Amino acid sequence: MASYFNLTLDTLAPSGLVLTINGGVSTVTSASVTLGISVSDGNTAGYSMLIYGDVGSGLTEGTATWEAFSETKAITLKSGDGSKTIKAKVKDDVGNVSTEATVTVLLDTTVPVVNIVAGPDYSKISTVAGHDTATFSFEVSEAFVEYKVKVVASSSAAHTTGTQIPTTNGSVNMTGTGSYPASTPIQCVIKGADLSTAVSGVNQAHVVKVFVKDTSGLWSV
Repeated sequence: MASYFNLTLDTLAPSGLVLTINGGVSTVTSASVTLGISVSDGNTAGYSMLIYGDVGSGLTEGTATWEAFSETKAITLKSGDGSKTIKAKVKDDVGNVSTEATVTVLLDTTVPVVNIVAGPDYSKISTVAGHDTATFSFEVSEAFVEYKVKVVASSSAAHTTGTQIPTTNGSVNMTGTGSYPASTPIQCVIKGADLSTAVSGVNQAHVVKVFVKDTSGLWSV
């Protein structure tokens, strides 16, 4: 029988704790996200983690519960648009606790709203010169990065449906990408020859709808 044994003294807390949201994005459009948790320790067997901050209904370090360590965890951000900060600590298998790590993300679930602010100056056009043009302007109450004007089946249609109005025959501002400030009117011109290529029926009313995508990636409805 041996007269000795080995006993390891470990006083080093887990190090290099880094948190990410959805792989490292800064803005999300849904409160349901994936939290990434990583440490520089090579072996995390027996580790646990504590997640708190703007998660669920809001948790503090004192009200959150330690759970088994995982490199990813599905969480729900605290409700309400705005900046959300998630915090975490990691504990090793002998109780050493890391320093706190945080990650902040902007939650934006509000879709942009398009308003037709002028026009159209004509509700009926043809392909005959002098009668072939309708002009209107739209604006959005928030900044946006893309827009498109389409013929759709109904006023409730989504941006993924319908037919894009082309600009081959002189239509203006049927699509655009860039940095568009809030409340800036954009004037659009629809030519009858372009409209005729986007529709299947003649001598009937067609729904023309403007869609915009905001800086968070949400499209208007």
